[in-house]
Amino acid sequence: MVKFLKSKLSAVLMVVLLSAIGLSLAGCGKESLDDEFIFGKNRVHCENSTITLSTPFEIISEGKQVDLVGRGEAKVSAEGHNEHLQILVTGNQVSSDENEEKLVKEAPAILQNNPSVSRLKVENKTVSLGDTKANVLNFTFAETDKSRTTDLSVREYIFTYQGVVWRVIYQYRTGDATGKALADRVEGKISMGTSF
Repeated sequence: MVKFLKSKLSAVLMVVLLSAIGLSLAGCGKESLDDEFIFGKNRVHCENSTITLSTPFEIISEGKQVDLVGRGEAKVSAEGHNEHLQILVTGNQVSSDENEEKLVKEAPAILQNNPSVSRLKVENKTVSLGDTKANVLNFTFAETDKSRTTDLSVREYIFTYQGVVWRVIYQYRTGDATGKALADRVEGKISMGTSF
């Protein structure tokens, strides 16, 4: 009788153990963005102005982490990317040639005048980044390069902070669900200054 109870107990324990393993593995394969990417903050400096961005990768300028360059410089250009998303950041001291109004007008014109761009759609709206107003340009278009066409989505933030006109551009392939999810997660998460 004791032998019979031991075998039944072992069988029940085995079923419970296998059920627990099965349940724990049931969620595998459904990774969230947090499981796949490490989100952090990147500070970008130009002149005496600093902005802080949320990003899923390091942003680089002049071959260095962006936080290490640009202080006191009249202009900065930085970039970061992975296989799904590209982020471009520029900062320029405000002048008659470099100002928010001019950049907002030029950005669509550059794409409209590019012969490799087709099916261009442009939306423009104004948002607040804390106390700073920003123009947000949303572009969708097809770009043909060497007979290969790629549909792209671009969101561009243009704003002025402490005498510097900033452009923060998020770009991904339109059909890339992960690229869209990353852009939705980080785009517009821009703060003025060094804290977030």
